[in-house]
Amino acid sequence: MDIDLAELASLVALLKEADFTEFRYDKGETHIVVRRGAVEAEAVRPSSAAPAAHIAPTTPAPLAAQPIAPGDTQKSKPSASGIARNPVPGAKVITAPMLGTFYGAPKPGEPPFVHIGDAVGPDSVVCIVEVMKLMNSVSAEVSGTIVAIHAENGELVEFGQPLFSVQESSAS
Repeated sequence: MDIDLAELASLVALLKEADFTEFRYDKGETHIVVRRGAVEAEAVRPSSAAPAAHIAPTTPAPLAAQPIAPGDTQKSKPSASGIARNPVPGAKVITAPMLGTFYGAPKPGEPPFVHIGDAVGPDSVVCIVEVMKLMNSVSAEVSGTIVAIHAENGELVEFGQPLFSVQESSAS
């Protein structure tokens, strides 16, 4: 087995805090699959020679772009900390590319990468997801305006979890 015990302990600590049904880890010839709870029939896929590059997130498909009327925010109502837990209807959702710790700023004490109302482009870095001391930049991958932030700084996020809602610009 080519995984060291400190790395395995870090994975176990992250998994204890996460809400997930299946987690896969591949490193060299080591393959670990952790399942929690009941596995739905549609989530089970036959294995193939090439692993899937991306598992579809469990968020609903985005609706056609439409303006959001004032007071039409019950699904994306911010919590006391200003974080909207559910995606904004009609907006493009930027999701976590992996399980890790969400950071909205490049370093502690620095301003966040983006605020609500900021314009972003496909290459705009919107946050960092840290996995085992590796900082992974997350790009917007869409042009538009940030309309909601769905994660708190320092929060453990799961693969596919909504991080931001972006109202796409008509030029995209």
